[in-house]
Amino acid sequence: MKSMRIFILILAIGLVASNQAFAQDNALPPKWGVEADLLVPFVPTAHIVTIRASRTIVGYSSDKPGDLVVGVYLRPNVKHDVVEEIDEYLFTIGYRQYLWKGLHLEGQADWGYAWGTQNKIDGKDYNNFAMLVEGHLGYRFRFSPTKSKGFYLNPHVGIIHGLITDIGPRGGNSDTFLSAKINLGYTF
Repeated sequence: MKSMRIFILILAIGLVASNQAFAQDNALPPKWGVEADLLVPFVPTAHIVTIRASRTIVGYSSDKPGDLVVGVYLRPNVKHDVVEEIDEYLFTIGYRQYLWKGLHLEGQADWGYAWGTQNKIDGKDYNNFAMLVEGHLGYRFRFSPTKSKGFYLNPHVGIIHGLITDIGPRGGNSDTFLSAKINLGYTF
């Protein structure tokens, strides 16, 4: 809950600090971007580091572009509610569609490998292929007066679901999670 309050506070600050000139204007935007999550690496029991690159592939000259997103999802040696410790190293691919100004929907899949040590129910270690799916709603706040290259803040909320994740018996714990992220990025 504390992370959600922090997310809402930062979102409110972003809404107050930005205006029409910061959000979007009529110039063509840069095609490339890089971003990293500032929030989740510091959330207890999550500690997930995500680093992503984006490339506008649809509607480049329109006000509703679409971005291909690729990146990594890293979760090394983290205390967990189902196993004593979890390690996840995943590759991310997704798509971000802008709906209005900086408002966008985003869907992605994360593929890779996961290790869970000492499951809290059966005591076994588990390691296997993992696949997560994510859906988010967000808003990109540009911190440059035009769509030219520059920094942006991209807070978003959504859901993450473990489509293929076997770290042993879950003891009633869900494999679907609410998600809140605050990405700091740079377009060029």
